[in-house]
Amino acid sequence: MRLVTTDAIVLRSYNLAESDRIVVCFTRTSGLIRAVAKGARRMKSRFGAALEPFTLIKLSFHEKENRELVSLSAAEILRSYFNLSSTVEAAEVLAYMGELVAEFAPPHETDERLFRMLTACVEALAERSGSERVLTRYFEIWLLRLAGLFPDLRTCAECGRALGTSGDVSLDAELRPRCAQCSPANVSSLSSEAIRIVRATHQLSPANFAEAQQLSERQDAEIGDLTHRLITRAIERRPRTLVAGNR
Repeated sequence: MRLVTTDAIVLRSYNLAESDRIVVCFTRTSGLIRAVAKGARRMKSRFGAALEPFTLIKLSFHEKENRELVSLSAAEILRSYFNLSSTVEAAEVLAYMGELVAEFAPPHETDERLFRMLTACVEALAERSGSERVLTRYFEIWLLRLAGLFPDLRTCAECGRALGTSGDVSLDAELRPRCAQCSPANVSSLSSEAIRIVRATHQLSPANFAEAQQLSERQDAEIGDLTHRLITRAIERRPRTLVAGNR
């Protein structure tokens, strides 16, 4: 049995038996884990409030080879985001992020970039009230990029010709970008402004992106339509936590 200590962010938890909980965490060094927290539901639990969703913690767990569930032994709060739970819009975005990370991150596989992106998005959400919609789009784009699923909007997927920034870009049935010469009839498209916003996510942190960008209803709908189609294709269903505010 191996003892692992790592930073983690709690995604969700649910009851097990009379006094225990199953906690789903995304960790810095061990990727996605599901842990049994013995006695977590007791009044004097040693875990306290550390297992609340989207709390950044230092946790220790015992891991057995070929066992998916690990045994949680300690959890220390590094940063709490309890205030976000009191805002409906922020709570919905957190639930959405948690569901998607649990879907995209393979169990027990380190993904440092995804961990840093997720924690930076949650921090930005806590710092900037009213940024839920902008940060949702940022998160979706980066989640898909890190998974290798977001299309490269710089070149035509058919002929390789560079795509400019001054005109709309067509998207074929596979959601790949096409230049004017290679574009089939009756396809969807992204406006030049939406493309500029997407490219800005590649260069800015979540906090800086939320500060710099204002999304109109049209731009939000354009980008959201693309990311949601890509996400639905990847997980083969519509996310359960995709509510009106995230559409």
